[in-house]
Amino acid sequence: MRKPAFIIGTIGILALGLIDWAMKQFAIARFDDGHTTPILPFIDLILHKNPGITFDIPIPIPIIAIATIGIIFFLVDRASIPYKTDHAVTIGVFAIIVGATNNLIDRLVHGFTTDYLMLFNTSIINGSDVLIVLGVAAIFWYTRNNPHALRNFIQPSPPNYGVISRLFSSIIRFVRNSRHR
Repeated sequence: MRKPAFIIGTIGILALGLIDWAMKQFAIARFDDGHTTPILPFIDLILHKNPGITFDIPIPIPIIAIATIGIIFFLVDRASIPYKTDHAVTIGVFAIIVGATNNLIDRLVHGFTTDYLMLFNTSIINGSDVLIVLGVAAIFWYTRNNPHALRNFIQPSPPNYGVISRLFSSIIRFVRNSRHR
């Protein structure tokens, strides 16, 4: 992937994240919980206040928030490794980060995740869910021909640690060295 495509992809992901946030606010302001408005034969607009995670599994918001922040830090750390060479992986990770951040902000602000797209009268999702799935798909698609690429992304070798890992290592070294003075 060349640099212009990387920039366009990044801007596109940010735009989708902003559209998702706007759609969540629109759904909260305009729809009653459970009221549907058809837009295509298989897609309806609806307001669904999801108090938990996927499939309305009830998990307390503090646990979801802590897990989401941990996952976001992990992804930022890992995305800082290949961002100059593997743009497709970085774009996929960025899509996951934007989607997860949107859903986290929604949970912290409203106390639930706002889902507004009902597909085939069964599944209710939002744009952030789509970004997360597309990000995971992009990572797997890019790494499908290189079995080591995914392993190296998840668990890089020591000289290739990401920016957050290096930051924490520096802090730990600083604390250890300050005790010995």
